[in-house]
Amino acid sequence: MFESGLVEETAGLLEKYGDAAGPLSSLGYKQAVQFLRGGLTREQALQAAQQAHRNYAKRQMTWFRREPEVRWLRGFGDEAQIQQEAGAWVSGLRS
Repeated sequence: MFESGLVEETAGLLEKYGDAAGPLSSLGYKQAVQFLRGGLTREQALQAAQQAHRNYAKRQMTWFRREPEVRWLRGFGDEAQIQQEAGAWVSGLRS
């Protein structure tokens, strides 16, 4: 995100909408704002964003594990086999 222009995008959003823009408190943006405001170095902001994403992913996994009907597929969503397996499973739910 940082390498793809997040800081520059955040600077533009701050200029256009100011600090009140709600999305600027979301993952990545929050750390970019902290960097732009001088609260963090670029490296600290990057590390903080990475840690925040890891924490969020961990919370998601905890939530999904508690859902009894979650169906885990081994692979990635852009793989044809996974798409077919997911489609077949969803179709089976509708029957």
